[in-house]
Amino acid sequence: MTITTTPPPMARSRPTERIAVRATRCPPRGVIALLASLACAVSMAFPSGRATSSGLGPAAALAQGSGAPARGLRVRVDGLAAVVGGLAPGAGADTLLRSDVELRVRVRLAGQAPQSPLPLGALPPGLVRATLDEIVGELLIAREAARVRIRPPLPADVQREREHIESEAGGAERLGELLRVLGAAATEIDVMARRRAVVSAFLTANLEGTTEISDAEVERIFLSGEHPFVDMTLDEAREPVRIWAAQAALERAVARWIGVLRARTPFRIVLRES
Repeated sequence: MTITTTPPPMARSRPTERIAVRATRCPPRGVIALLASLACAVSMAFPSGRATSSGLGPAAALAQGSGAPARGLRVRVDGLAAVVGGLAPGAGADTLLRSDVELRVRVRLAGQAPQSPLPLGALPPGLVRATLDEIVGELLIAREAARVRIRPPLPADVQREREHIESEAGGAERLGELLRVLGAAATEIDVMARRRAVVSAFLTANLEGTTEISDAEVERIFLSGEHPFVDMTLDEAREPVRIWAAQAALERAVARWIGVLRARTPFRIVLRES
Protein backbone atom coordinates (compact mmCIF):
# COMPACT_ATOMS: atom_id res chain seq x y z
CA MET A 1 0.00 0.00 0.00
CA THR A 2 2.22 2.79 -1.30
CA ILE A 3 1.19 6.41 -0.94
CA THR A 4 1.52 8.37 -4.15
CA THR A 5 -0.11 11.76 -3.66
CA THR A 6 -1.00 14.49 -1.21
CA PRO A 7 -4.58 15.79 -1.39
CA PRO A 8 -5.26 19.40 -2.39
CA PRO A 9 -6.34 21.82 0.34
CA MET A 10 -10.01 22.51 0.97
CA ALA A 11 -11.67 24.44 3.76
CA ARG A 12 -14.70 22.31 4.58
CA SER A 13 -16.26 19.05 3.60
CA ARG A 14 -19.31 19.68 1.51
CA PRO A 15 -21.04 17.22 -0.83
CA THR A 16 -22.46 18.50 -4.08
CA GLU A 17 -25.87 18.52 -2.42
CA ARG A 18 -26.57 19.31 1.20
CA ILE A 19 -27.88 16.28 3.05
CA ALA A 20 -31.07 16.97 4.97
CA VAL A 21 -32.07 14.24 7.39
CA ARG A 22 -34.47 14.28 10.31
CA ALA A 23 -33.67 12.03 13.22
CA THR A 24 -33.11 12.41 16.89
CA ARG A 25 -29.82 11.00 17.97
CA CYS A 26 -27.57 8.29 16.74
CA PRO A 27 -28.10 4.85 18.22
CA PRO A 28 -25.79 3.79 21.06
CA ARG A 29 -22.17 2.93 20.20
CA GLY A 30 -21.32 6.30 18.66
CA VAL A 31 -18.84 6.01 15.83
CA ILE A 32 -19.21 2.23 15.73
CA ALA A 33 -22.87 2.82 14.91
CA LEU A 34 -21.75 5.20 12.19
CA LEU A 35 -19.53 2.52 10.67
CA ALA A 36 -22.41 0.06 10.89
CA SER A 37 -24.51 2.62 9.04
CA LEU A 38 -21.78 2.85 6.44
CA ALA A 39 -21.89 -0.89 5.84
CA CYS A 40 -25.65 -0.71 5.30
CA ALA A 41 -25.56 2.49 3.32
CA VAL A 42 -23.08 1.36 0.70
CA SER A 43 -25.43 -1.44 -0.31
CA MET A 44 -27.93 1.33 -1.09
CA ALA A 45 -25.38 3.36 -3.02
CA PHE A 46 -24.10 0.31 -4.91
CA PRO A 47 -27.28 -1.73 -5.50
CA SER A 48 -25.68 -3.75 -8.28
CA GLY A 49 -23.13 -5.20 -5.88
CA ARG A 50 -20.29 -3.42 -7.66
CA ALA A 51 -17.53 -2.05 -5.54
CA THR A 52 -14.23 -0.34 -5.66
CA SER A 53 -11.67 0.17 -2.99
CA SER A 54 -8.15 0.84 -2.29
CA GLY A 55 -4.95 1.25 -0.52
CA LEU A 56 -2.77 3.67 -2.52
CA GLY A 57 -4.03 7.21 -3.09
CA PRO A 58 -5.08 10.17 -0.92
CA ALA A 59 -7.29 8.02 1.25
CA ALA A 60 -4.40 5.70 1.98
CA ALA A 61 -2.15 8.66 2.70
CA LEU A 62 -4.52 9.88 5.37
CA ALA A 63 -5.22 6.37 6.63
CA GLN A 64 -1.51 5.70 7.07
CA GLY A 65 -0.97 9.12 8.63
CA SER A 66 1.87 10.10 6.33
CA GLY A 67 2.53 11.65 2.97
CA ALA A 68 5.36 9.24 2.20
CA PRO A 69 5.28 5.62 1.04
CA ALA A 70 4.92 3.10 3.82
CA ARG A 71 8.13 1.16 4.37
CA GLY A 72 8.24 -2.48 5.33
CA LEU A 73 4.53 -2.97 4.56
CA ARG A 74 4.15 -6.40 3.06
CA VAL A 75 1.73 -6.58 0.13
CA ARG A 76 0.62 -9.93 -1.24
CA VAL A 77 0.57 -9.45 -5.00
CA ASP A 78 -2.33 -11.70 -5.91
CA GLY A 79 -4.37 -9.65 -8.33
CA LEU A 80 -6.08 -6.32 -8.53
CA ALA A 81 -9.62 -5.98 -7.21
CA ALA A 82 -10.36 -2.35 -7.99
CA VAL A 83 -8.96 1.12 -8.57
CA VAL A 84 -10.68 4.30 -7.37
CA GLY A 85 -9.62 7.82 -8.19
CA GLY A 86 -8.57 6.70 -11.66
CA LEU A 87 -9.02 3.95 -14.22
CA ALA A 88 -5.63 2.36 -13.57
CA PRO A 89 -3.15 2.27 -10.70
CA GLY A 90 -1.07 5.42 -10.61
CA ALA A 91 -0.59 8.80 -9.01
CA GLY A 92 -3.65 9.87 -7.06
CA ALA A 93 -5.42 6.53 -7.34
CA ASP A 94 -6.20 4.11 -4.54
CA THR A 95 -5.77 0.43 -5.32
CA LEU A 96 -7.38 -2.58 -3.70
CA LEU A 97 -5.92 -6.08 -3.91
CA ARG A 98 -8.03 -9.22 -3.85
CA SER A 99 -6.20 -10.27 -0.70
CA ASP A 100 -7.35 -7.09 1.04
CA VAL A 101 -10.99 -7.96 0.38
CA GLU A 102 -10.51 -11.59 1.36
CA LEU A 103 -8.74 -10.65 4.59
CA ARG A 104 -11.68 -8.48 5.66
CA VAL A 105 -14.11 -11.30 4.83
CA ARG A 106 -12.09 -13.90 6.74
CA VAL A 107 -11.85 -11.60 9.77
CA ARG A 108 -15.63 -11.47 9.84
CA LEU A 109 -16.06 -15.20 9.38
CA ALA A 110 -13.49 -15.94 12.08
CA GLY A 111 -15.52 -13.94 14.57
CA GLN A 112 -18.85 -15.47 13.60
CA ALA A 113 -17.66 -18.92 14.66
CA PRO A 114 -14.79 -18.33 17.12
CA GLN A 115 -14.77 -21.95 18.31
CA SER A 116 -14.46 -23.34 14.77
CA PRO A 117 -11.29 -23.74 12.69
CA LEU A 118 -10.07 -20.62 10.95
CA PRO A 119 -12.04 -19.79 7.76
CA LEU A 120 -9.47 -20.64 5.10
CA GLY A 121 -11.70 -22.18 2.42
CA ALA A 122 -13.88 -20.73 -0.32
CA LEU A 123 -15.66 -17.52 0.59
CA PRO A 124 -19.40 -16.83 0.19
CA PRO A 125 -19.82 -14.65 -2.94
CA GLY A 126 -22.52 -12.56 -1.30
CA LEU A 127 -20.27 -11.71 1.63
CA VAL A 128 -17.44 -10.84 -0.74
CA ARG A 129 -19.71 -8.45 -2.63
CA ALA A 130 -20.95 -6.86 0.60
CA THR A 131 -17.39 -6.47 1.83
CA LEU A 132 -16.34 -4.81 -1.41
CA ASP A 133 -19.24 -2.41 -1.00
CA GLU A 134 -18.23 -1.64 2.56
CA ILE A 135 -14.60 -0.99 1.68
CA VAL A 136 -15.48 1.27 -1.22
CA GLY A 137 -17.72 3.27 1.07
CA GLU A 138 -14.85 3.65 3.52
CA LEU A 139 -12.51 4.60 0.72
CA LEU A 140 -14.75 7.23 -0.84
CA ILE A 141 -15.31 8.91 2.51
CA ALA A 142 -11.63 8.65 3.46
CA ARG A 143 -10.69 10.29 0.16
CA GLU A 144 -13.10 13.12 0.91
CA ALA A 145 -11.62 13.45 4.39
CA ALA A 146 -8.17 13.70 2.81
CA ARG A 147 -9.41 16.25 0.28
CA VAL A 148 -10.71 18.57 2.97
CA ARG A 149 -7.78 17.83 5.27
CA ILE A 150 -9.77 16.52 8.18
CA ARG A 151 -7.90 16.30 11.48
CA PRO A 152 -5.94 13.04 11.58
CA PRO A 153 -7.30 10.52 14.08
CA LEU A 154 -5.71 10.37 17.49
CA PRO A 155 -3.81 7.22 18.54
CA ALA A 156 -6.67 6.41 20.91
CA ASP A 157 -9.14 6.57 18.02
CA VAL A 158 -7.06 4.16 15.96
CA GLN A 159 -6.62 1.83 18.92
CA ARG A 160 -10.37 1.76 19.49
CA GLU A 161 -10.94 0.74 15.88
CA ARG A 162 -8.22 -1.90 16.09
CA GLU A 163 -9.89 -3.36 19.16
CA HIS A 164 -13.17 -3.40 17.26
CA ILE A 165 -11.51 -5.35 14.43
CA GLU A 166 -10.02 -7.77 16.95
CA SER A 167 -13.48 -8.24 18.43
CA GLU A 168 -14.90 -8.87 14.95
CA ALA A 169 -12.33 -11.62 14.47
CA GLY A 170 -13.12 -13.32 17.77
CA GLY A 171 -10.32 -11.76 19.79
CA ALA A 172 -6.75 -10.51 19.38
CA GLU A 173 -5.27 -14.00 19.62
CA ARG A 174 -7.53 -15.41 16.92
CA LEU A 175 -6.84 -12.44 14.66
CA GLY A 176 -3.11 -12.91 15.12
CA GLU A 177 -3.37 -16.57 14.22
CA LEU A 178 -5.41 -15.74 11.13
CA LEU A 179 -2.79 -13.24 9.99
CA ARG A 180 -0.02 -15.77 10.57
CA VAL A 181 -1.73 -18.50 8.58
CA LEU A 182 -2.57 -16.15 5.71
CA GLY A 183 0.92 -14.65 5.67
CA ALA A 184 -0.56 -11.19 6.22
CA ALA A 185 1.25 -8.41 8.07
CA ALA A 186 -0.12 -6.87 11.25
CA THR A 187 0.36 -3.50 9.55
CA GLU A 188 -2.54 -4.37 7.25
CA ILE A 189 -4.81 -4.31 10.29
CA ASP A 190 -3.19 -1.06 11.40
CA VAL A 191 -4.03 0.57 8.06
CA MET A 192 -7.58 -0.81 8.22
CA ALA A 193 -8.04 0.55 11.74
CA ARG A 194 -6.65 3.96 10.89
CA ARG A 195 -8.87 4.28 7.83
CA ARG A 196 -11.90 3.36 9.93
CA ALA A 197 -10.90 5.99 12.45
CA VAL A 198 -10.69 8.57 9.66
CA VAL A 199 -14.12 7.55 8.38
CA SER A 200 -15.57 7.64 11.89
CA ALA A 201 -14.24 11.14 12.47
CA PHE A 202 -15.60 12.35 9.16
CA LEU A 203 -19.05 10.87 9.68
CA THR A 204 -19.21 12.10 13.26
CA ALA A 205 -18.35 15.63 12.16
CA ASN A 206 -20.78 15.66 9.26
CA LEU A 207 -23.71 13.50 10.36
CA GLU A 208 -23.86 12.68 14.05
CA GLY A 209 -25.89 15.16 16.04
CA THR A 210 -27.56 16.61 12.93
CA THR A 211 -30.56 14.29 12.94
CA GLU A 212 -33.65 14.63 15.06
CA ILE A 213 -36.89 12.65 15.30
CA SER A 214 -39.71 14.30 17.19
CA ASP A 215 -42.20 12.56 19.45
CA ALA A 216 -44.86 13.22 16.82
CA GLU A 217 -42.75 11.46 14.20
CA VAL A 218 -42.19 8.53 16.54
CA GLU A 219 -45.94 8.21 17.01
CA ARG A 220 -46.57 8.47 13.26
CA ILE A 221 -44.06 5.70 12.56
CA PHE A 222 -45.49 3.53 15.32
CA LEU A 223 -49.08 3.91 14.10
CA SER A 224 -48.01 3.15 10.52
CA GLY A 225 -46.88 -0.32 11.60
CA GLU A 226 -43.80 0.02 9.37
CA HIS A 227 -41.32 -0.98 12.07
CA PRO A 228 -40.19 -4.19 13.83
CA PHE A 229 -41.88 -3.41 17.17
CA VAL A 230 -45.47 -4.32 16.36
CA ASP A 231 -45.86 -6.46 19.50
CA MET A 232 -45.16 -3.50 21.80
CA THR A 233 -47.37 -0.71 23.07
CA LEU A 234 -46.57 2.85 22.06
CA ASP A 235 -45.02 3.59 25.44
CA GLU A 236 -42.88 0.45 25.28
CA ALA A 237 -41.82 1.07 21.68
CA ARG A 238 -41.23 4.82 21.83
CA GLU A 239 -37.44 4.72 22.38
CA PRO A 240 -36.79 1.59 20.27
CA VAL A 241 -38.71 3.20 17.38
CA ARG A 242 -36.81 6.46 17.84
CA ILE A 243 -33.44 4.69 17.73
CA TRP A 244 -34.51 2.45 14.83
CA ALA A 245 -35.72 5.44 12.82
CA ALA A 246 -32.56 7.42 13.59
CA GLN A 247 -30.43 4.53 12.39
CA ALA A 248 -32.42 4.28 9.15
CA ALA A 249 -32.11 8.04 8.61
CA LEU A 250 -28.38 7.85 9.25
CA GLU A 251 -27.98 5.04 6.73
CA ARG A 252 -29.82 7.07 4.11
CA ALA A 253 -27.64 10.09 4.82
CA VAL A 254 -24.44 8.06 4.49
CA ALA A 255 -25.74 6.46 1.29
CA ARG A 256 -26.36 9.88 -0.16
CA TRP A 257 -22.84 11.00 0.75
CA ILE A 258 -21.44 7.95 -0.97
CA GLY A 259 -23.66 8.50 -4.00
CA VAL A 260 -22.41 12.08 -4.36
CA LEU A 261 -18.78 11.04 -3.93
CA ARG A 262 -19.15 8.10 -6.27
CA ALA A 263 -20.65 10.33 -8.98
CA ARG A 264 -17.58 12.56 -9.02
CA THR A 265 -14.91 9.91 -8.47
CA PRO A 266 -13.57 7.87 -11.41
CA PHE A 267 -13.13 4.18 -10.68
CA ARG A 268 -12.66 0.84 -12.33
CA ILE A 269 -13.83 -2.51 -11.03
CA VAL A 270 -11.58 -5.45 -11.79
CA LEU A 271 -12.85 -8.06 -9.34
CA ARG A 272 -16.40 -9.17 -10.13
CA GLU A 273 -18.28 -11.92 -8.43
CA SER A 274 -20.54 -14.20 -10.43
